[in-house]
Amino acid sequence: MIRRLVPIALIVALFSATVPAPAYALSTSGEVQLGKQADDDIVRTSVIDGDPLLNKWVNTVSEKLWAQTARKDVPYNIKIINDSTINAFSTLGGYLYLEEGLLDFVQSDDELAGVIGHETGHIERRHAVTSNTKAQILNLLFGIASLFSPFIYRFGQIAQAGLLAKMARVDELQADQYGLLLMSRAGYDPQAMVTFMQHLGTLDKNRPDLLTKYLESHPEPDKRIGHLLGYEQLDPTKVTLQQQLVAAVHDYETARYSIAALNFQKILAKDPTNAQALLDLGQSQLALGQVNKSEQTLAAAAQNGNEQTRGVAAAGIAALRAIERKRVNLTQPNLAPLRTQIDAAQSTLAQAGAEISSRRDEGRDQIKSMQNRLQNISYEIPDFSHIQIRPGSRVEAVYKDLEVMSRSVDAALDHTQLVISSTGSIDKNKEGGVLKDTQDILHELRAPLEQTPMTADSIAILPNYPRMLSDINASNADLIRANDAARASLAMLDVALGDLDEFLKQLQHSQLDNFGDINASDYNLLIPLMRKANDSLGKAAIASSQAVQLYNMARSRQLGARITMLGVGTSAQRYATLQRALQVRFDSSGIDYTAMLHDGIAPGDVVAATIVAADTNSTPAEIVAEAASSHRTIAEVANVRGMSEQALEIFLGLVYLDYADDPQKELHT
Repeated sequence: MIRRLVPIALIVALFSATVPAPAYALSTSGEVQLGKQADDDIVRTSVIDGDPLLNKWVNTVSEKLWAQTARKDVPYNIKIINDSTINAFSTLGGYLYLEEGLLDFVQSDDELAGVIGHETGHIERRHAVTSNTKAQILNLLFGIASLFSPFIYRFGQIAQAGLLAKMARVDELQADQYGLLLMSRAGYDPQAMVTFMQHLGTLDKNRPDLLTKYLESHPEPDKRIGHLLGYEQLDPTKVTLQQQLVAAVHDYETARYSIAALNFQKILAKDPTNAQALLDLGQSQLALGQVNKSEQTLAAAAQNGNEQTRGVAAAGIAALRAIERKRVNLTQPNLAPLRTQIDAAQSTLAQAGAEISSRRDEGRDQIKSMQNRLQNISYEIPDFSHIQIRPGSRVEAVYKDLEVMSRSVDAALDHTQLVISSTGSIDKNKEGGVLKDTQDILHELRAPLEQTPMTADSIAILPNYPRMLSDINASNADLIRANDAARASLAMLDVALGDLDEFLKQLQHSQLDNFGDINASDYNLLIPLMRKANDSLGKAAIASSQAVQLYNMARSRQLGARITMLGVGTSAQRYATLQRALQVRFDSSGIDYTAMLHDGIAPGDVVAATIVAADTNSTPAEIVAEAASSHRTIAEVANVRGMSEQALEIFLGLVYLDYADDPQKELHT
């Protein structure tokens, strides 16, 4: 009779055959071989994200870092796991993994570089292979398996046994230090590792459930920050003003206008006549819509700079004055229709909030029920650890099907939990999530309408109000549909777990023949049950992916509206800063300013069209034309083209943060 399963038996078997004792004698080739085997298991039991734009982004950052590594014999590679958890980990031999939730969490290329640099540091320092005993490395592999397999992590078979691995504290600090070194050498801002930790600390206070996995394998953020600030790259007593200037210029050149402005202001507090800092601060202030401040700063740059600086500053001042000459000046715009539309949008939001509230509560009950069922089913999972799994055998077929089922269970639970837990609420004293974001957007849209008189920039955005409000209403509908789809997926999962239970009970009674394989007659009884369970679990996973696609479509619509609300389309000069940001990130400047005005395209839609074009091998103009001809929004075109709405939302967020990121402000909210 086949007994309970530990699903990394193959890793353990390979380890026993490959790794000599003591473990510190492991060669690089042996390390790579072991890492490859672990990678095969991770790929089989996880959904690997193949989105071209996300992978291009991650690999571009990674390759810049890996060009600076010392271990040139390690074939580094990185994969994105389709999981909403904020987590990253490395195994052996150059294998790194990022979960989608982490990509949605980092706020810049530099923060991403900090994460990848840290995980690379573990491999460079051989933390996983310098242990004194084989058991410690096996412990690490069990811990790795728990990160991607619901048959371990969710059922708690390994974690509850106390085997979930953590790198030693000293190893984590060494990885941080090495990551800082790689970031600096590759041209990234090492301060971003600190801001990433600060973001983690803020999230841990507000939503600790989102960091469970990450904090299982990494020290607390505040403790890491304390050590980071003592390293040469970040020690305020050792970092020179010139080094600070280089980092700030890097921020400006990569279109991180908000962060650049903050860093230039810190430099100017110490060196008020620094012409380079004044010039780039003035340009950053233009991007941020601080026209008067920008002109004053550029005038100071012209006064303190050389001939070239004076020329650039003079051109900037001329552009600013051109903005003033072309400003719209309507003393009494007709605001009544817009106020009515905002009132209607708020009513729609209130209705959506009420509808989602009951769905959310029922969905949470469903999730708890599924988790209890899974816990019970976990005790029926058989043990293959004492069986030689031969290629082409019946045991191998069952084992591989269990891996597929594991992946389906993981996807269904992860996606439905994300949708149901993150949709949020606008109920009093319970505000949060995506619904609260929508409420905030509506309040921000209304605020300028109450100003007397309205600013010219606010007036210039008014033509985009109907489109933004339409997107907000569509976002509410998306969230309702997403919660309905999540609950439908959970209902399907409930049925599918019954199929899985039936299959596992039959599997427990299967006998092995003289060759160590499942008896042929027993296997024939398993086949229809195995197929039924696999099929029903797969359908539940597909339904959950549709739920999370709708959820991320709602978030994409919100971010498109927020980008438009920045006012980056109110003048050709500010729009040029947006085109520069798009060029830096997507190798495309989007839509021409004149065309944007002529066709009535909101800046948020320009950004979305540029992202979809980059992801689907098209052009922004073609995406806009397709949206117009099909009467769809850009987010809907992305969905029709098969693009992940998660990827669209991530890149919209990065562009928005180019203008809005403020780590210190976040710490005090």
